[in-house]
Amino acid sequence: MGWDAAVYLVEAYLIGGQKADQLLDQLPENFVGERRAACQSLFLGALRHGHRTRAALQGLLRKKTKYSVEAILLVSGYEMFDAEADRHPKIIHHAVERSKQLVNRFEQGFLNAILRKLPSALEQIQAQKSPAAFYSHPDWLVERWQRDFPRACTQLLEWNQGIPPTYLKVYNDEVQIPVGLDATKWPQFYQVAGKISWKEDLHPLLNKGKAYIKDPSTRIAPALLGPKAGESVLDLCAAPGGKTYDMAQAMQGEGQIVAVDLPGKRIARLEENLSTLRSKDLKCEIVECDLLEMDSSTLEDKRLPNAYDAVMLDAPCSNTGVIQRRTDVKWRLQPK
Repeated sequence: MGWDAAVYLVEAYLIGGQKADQLLDQLPENFVGERRAACQSLFLGALRHGHRTRAALQGLLRKKTKYSVEAILLVSGYEMFDAEADRHPKIIHHAVERSKQLVNRFEQGFLNAILRKLPSALEQIQAQKSPAAFYSHPDWLVERWQRDFPRACTQLLEWNQGIPPTYLKVYNDEVQIPVGLDATKWPQFYQVAGKISWKEDLHPLLNKGKAYIKDPSTRIAPALLGPKAGESVLDLCAAPGGKTYDMAQAMQGEGQIVAVDLPGKRIARLEENLSTLRSKDLKCEIVECDLLEMDSSTLEDKRLPNAYDAVMLDAPCSNTGVIQRRTDVKWRLQPK
């Protein structure tokens, strides 16, 4: 079930070592459709509202629980946020029943007792008194934003708690836009706004390199670089390849792109994306290395040039500006 899978993912996240998108990528290939959608919604929702649930649980727990138990509490807490009060007993019953496959009998009784008290504890958290807990952000981050952005802090917190829209950039003007994709104010960008089949409508576009799922903000860096047809570009911190797509289009499919990123699972996605761009006129190569350790020999060993017409470096940042889409950032950030 999607619920069970979400609990496993939350538990794995709490144990540590992997980001939310990395865990979602590990779901089986046959775990698709409504099950995957339910799992992803519950998993990300539990993380998005997790600080608030944890704050509510502080007065209910005497000691730290096992990760498996906390995962069930976080998923159930998220389910209670959007549910009417008369649905809470059903949420609790479902969680306790499903937990029989996940925890021991003592822990089932413990969960039943805590979950019955959780709705009231959640209601007691108020925005004015405890903004960090209410908007589910770390205390230190809210304190910093209240100091640096006193007028916009609440707006930032509310924005981060929203569910981000999904955008698709379509590169081929001749593509027939499926029903369910709405045009936006940004050329070539469409928002997934209605019922649409990912398998029948979107996957054919994505797999053939005619479209890419990405935010409109990602268009800015490649547009500023402005590579031209026939040029060579060194794309640093390239994975998973969204900006590489834009540069390949700007180059009209002619030239050379050398994409560099750290060795790891993201390289597989980068290779998958570049495979749809390669042609006899556009050479795309991947270099796996740490940019901080890169020197001329790194490229020479692969018989690649040391000089390029342009270099793209849109380096990873603190991610505080993308919390809405990468909600687990709130769990990973640490004050400096």
